[in-house]
Amino acid sequence: MTSTPKGTLNPGTLVGNGRFKIIKLLGKGTFGQTYLAEDTHDFHRKNALKRFSFVNSNANTFEKAKELFDREAKVLNELTDNPENNLIPKYRGFISENQELYLAQDFIDGVTLHYELQSKKKFNEDETAKLLDDVLNALYFIHSQRIIHRDIKPENLIRRKTDNKIVLIDFGAVKQEVTQLVPTPGTTIHTKGYAPPEQMQGHAKYYSDIYALGMTALEALTGVEPEKLKDAHTEKVVWPSQVQVSDKLKKILEKMVEHNYQRRYQSAEEVLQALKSAGFRSTLVVTPGGQSTLLSGVFPRWWWFVLAVPLVAILPFFVALMVPSIFTQHPTQPETPKPGDVQSPTPTHKPSDDQHPPGTRSPQPEKPKPKNVQSPTPTPEPSDDEIFKRPPGTP
Repeated sequence: MTSTPKGTLNPGTLVGNGRFKIIKLLGKGTFGQTYLAEDTHDFHRKNALKRFSFVNSNANTFEKAKELFDREAKVLNELTDNPENNLIPKYRGFISENQELYLAQDFIDGVTLHYELQSKKKFNEDETAKLLDDVLNALYFIHSQRIIHRDIKPENLIRRKTDNKIVLIDFGAVKQEVTQLVPTPGTTIHTKGYAPPEQMQGHAKYYSDIYALGMTALEALTGVEPEKLKDAHTEKVVWPSQVQVSDKLKKILEKMVEHNYQRRYQSAEEVLQALKSAGFRSTLVVTPGGQSTLLSGVFPRWWWFVLAVPLVAILPFFVALMVPSIFTQHPTQPETPKPGDVQSPTPTHKPSDDQHPPGTRSPQPEKPKPKNVQSPTPTPEPSDDEIFKRPPGTP
């Protein structure tokens, strides 16, 4: 049984039991083609549909490939389903049909970095730093799930129209499964000029993606292809003398493309920290678990601890001011009896407690309201006997 490419799919062709409708060919390479397709089961959403084809006469090999692809598809689904993800396309589906394998991901509307560079556009220092920042955030995101991209280059970086951010596409992890199952002479999961020495020898690591991104940034900054930036004998990068760039960015890029991987940045987070320390703005990095590592070039993690200690210390005082009833109890005030309704311009004298037996208080007799007498003189003040006169029967 064989699995052979059946040529380019024509517009209107249905794939995946009628789910995906081919719109046009976007590109093709060693492993097959990538199409713009419409998902008829999801409100006609546009997808990038990657079609993988390879030649093999062993049916068991294809079944094994299908199993591995399914596993990789689940990893991509978990990775891109995180709500914080916005720098890699969202996974939409995996299809096995007619001994061909398909992966569907969101279509990113924009132009590739390759297209921009072909237009003879060179990046300035700030644009280069922004390019690094976007892709490093994506790398941190995928490396945290133990995925190596393996093929970072201008063709696999798209500037999204909606927000002008650089999006990382075309993961090499799935391609790697194919080469392991069906070794093909001359088939490699890297692009010469961008891949570091260890990856050329078949040992891709996380810092291999760092190197490839560094070469991509150098090309964007200089307008020179990566192969022309290297010494022909040592394969080491030779910094172009005509490039005008600050020492701080030059130092970062030189360490990213260090020939010896042991002297290179070992993680995307290290490079992001270096950019921040050099004064370039870094954005929030969020792991699939939701924990941040850098915060928009404002504070490193240890600063948050320094800020948190005094805040925690003053919190009880703040609560005490806001909710005083929690900390203090106010004594109940005895109800003051209302004085008799005496119409007088002068205040009524308050009786003293020693005029009554201990523990007793004379009740206040209700005074009748005075008649409405038109007189300029004030109402005479009542005497003490009248105020404290006890009703009949009171001891």
